[in-house]
Amino acid sequence: MTTPAPSPAAPQATVKTFPCKSCGARLSFAPGTKTLKCEFCGAANDIPKSDDQIEELDFEVYLKALADKQEHYEQVHMKCTNCGAEQTLAPNMFAGICSFCATPIVAQGYANRLVKPKSLIPFRIAKDKAQDEFRKWIRGLWLAPSELKKYAQGDGGLNGMYVPYWTYDCHTHSDYEGERGTEYSESYTTRNSAGETVTQTRTRVDWTAVSGSVNNTFDDVLVPASPTLSSVAGGFFASRFSAWNTKALVPYSEEFITGFQAEAYQLGLSDGYRTAKQIIDGRIEQSIRQDIGGDQQRISSVSTQYSNITFKHVLMPVWISAYRYRDKVYRFMVNGQNGEVKGESPKSGWKIFFLVLGILAVLFIVLMLGGKR
Repeated sequence: MTTPAPSPAAPQATVKTFPCKSCGARLSFAPGTKTLKCEFCGAANDIPKSDDQIEELDFEVYLKALADKQEHYEQVHMKCTNCGAEQTLAPNMFAGICSFCATPIVAQGYANRLVKPKSLIPFRIAKDKAQDEFRKWIRGLWLAPSELKKYAQGDGGLNGMYVPYWTYDCHTHSDYEGERGTEYSESYTTRNSAGETVTQTRTRVDWTAVSGSVNNTFDDVLVPASPTLSSVAGGFFASRFSAWNTKALVPYSEEFITGFQAEAYQLGLSDGYRTAKQIIDGRIEQSIRQDIGGDQQRISSVSTQYSNITFKHVLMPVWISAYRYRDKVYRFMVNGQNGEVKGESPKSGWKIFFLVLGILAVLFIVLMLGGKR
């Protein structure tokens, strides 16, 4: 999906801020709490409890409702209510920090997207804890250069961001045809290097045609709707950074967003489902193989019916940063819910050399001992 160039006629956004009940200063959400903490007077401002329910939305109904509508990705022009400075957010952002006075700002309207987030997982991991997890991760990289540890001492410009996800639920019924493989051992005679006749065994597989059906229920299949996750390290984060506990979702409230950056979806509802369907089909294949049983399985055909398809649009908390090592930038992310770290790191040529040397030495010893026997 292409991103349009900035437009001088970008729409003016309504900016929402949250003043402290004690001193009037602008507030930010405090990770791991249910309050907005004032950085000036220390007062804890409670976030009002929402009576909204987290609902699964009918996928087909929404697709029909959105059929004749197009997404708009205009950049939003904002005026800070604290210092009066004007600035323009990127088309994919709807919350951030004022570039001039660092006041938290949230644009009402969710960047003009057709589907609004109804729930989110609030940040539980604070910035200092996220940095500690990154340092632990660095220390655990065996092949990383030894001097890399000093690059983890600062916060590295660690930024908290809510990133968009789609979640999909559905029931499936799959009819399949295939084969079940049963392994057995077979003895045979051959000659060894000395010309002697010896008896050896080999594994054979007896194949039997099978057919059947499996039923599956899928709950909260997660699909990242953000290039922030899918474009880094060739999609590494999108495929691996998914250990979210969706039971911790709470109704969407702008109070949880304030003080953080927040990104609107770039992958649409329909495209997200196509990605989810690939994940679902992969899990269906696993269940079919389990149903076939045996030692090996072959699947020749699968016909699947999908029903009761529902979805949610949610926001997930991530700490994002990068560090430079020898003129190359490496990115990393920390899961804002559980502290899981995923990222890129340089490799030490010397460590790799000695590792390969050690492996070759072990293989040489094993071969020598085997030769003596």
